[in-house]
Amino acid sequence: MTLEEFDAALASLDWKAVDFCRATGLHRNTPSRWRNEGVPIPAWVPQHLGLLLDLKRLHAAHAVPTSPKSEGWFMQDLERLHAAYLVPPRAMGEE
Repeated sequence: MTLEEFDAALASLDWKAVDFCRATGLHRNTPSRWRNEGVPIPAWVPQHLGLLLDLKRLHAAHAVPTSPKSEGWFMQDLERLHAAYLVPPRAMGEE
């Protein structure tokens, strides 16, 4: 994954690099090291971002507008996944 692809994935998720770090447990300076020190982006990063982007597309395709078919467990699971993985994590102490 290139830095441009990383930035584009974050932009598609409406995340900042700090959101990605909070969600994955990376130190907040890690993306800067990828950018400024030439440290390679680990192979799991594009896989992780790809899953999040797939989840976002799934949510967008099925959550709005809600159809009668999407009621029940499917929508509950989709909303749970959206809240758990797509909402940017907050900093400690942030409400």
